[in-house]
Amino acid sequence: MRRVILTAVVAVLVVSSGCVGLITGETVEFEASEGTVSDSALDSTGYEMNNSSERTITRDVSFFGQERTIRIVNRVNRYTSSGSLADASGNETLANNETLANNETVQDALAEESGGDTEVADMKRFVVVSSPGASVAGRTLNPAASWSNERILEQVAEQTGTLDDLEQQDTRTVESLGEERNVTQFTATTQIEGREVEVQAHVVSFEHDGDVIIAVAVHPEQFDESDNVDELIGGLEHSGN
Repeated sequence: MRRVILTAVVAVLVVSSGCVGLITGETVEFEASEGTVSDSALDSTGYEMNNSSERTITRDVSFFGQERTIRIVNRVNRYTSSGSLADASGNETLANNETLANNETVQDALAEESGGDTEVADMKRFVVVSSPGASVAGRTLNPAASWSNERILEQVAEQTGTLDDLEQQDTRTVESLGEERNVTQFTATTQIEGREVEVQAHVVSFEHDGDVIIAVAVHPEQFDESDNVDELIGGLEHSGN
């Protein structure tokens, strides 16, 4: 009798959440609300909207002993800022030697080696992903809610570039969407215009109004972007479901 009552309660919860398909066997779709960056944060950091898209993932889940199919609709927004490939590559020897720094021949040679003065429009990238929590009867069906920072970086590599030699450096807190959020910083290497460049990656992930909000920033280590990254994280906007 107790099991029948429990099953009935679960059924009521599922019906009330609008996920009848989990009972009937139909595919159920969960869609996230868009996560964006405020105009004021973009203006103060010099970042601009580069791309906005949806990513749909279909997966099978076990729901109370039954196999069910769910469709998860993620919203992805990418913001970018430009930079010089020569500046991104940097050269410590040149910077620390006044004679070499003033030698135009040496400067030209190093600039050529590091990619010249090529301006890369998306040198610095900030990606916001909103993914539906897909919570039913107290159970979260979306694995993104428990992804590690390393897994997050793998999942957004299409937007930020593949990161190699990943190493965690630091953790800090930034206020975003009304609460203090933990931001983890990494060092890594990536390919920019065919050149290997040392970069920093910043990752934050949290739940807000029924969605999982993920923000990732990747920029060359030569650029001091930490304050801008914190400004962008602090400027996150999300209305929730």
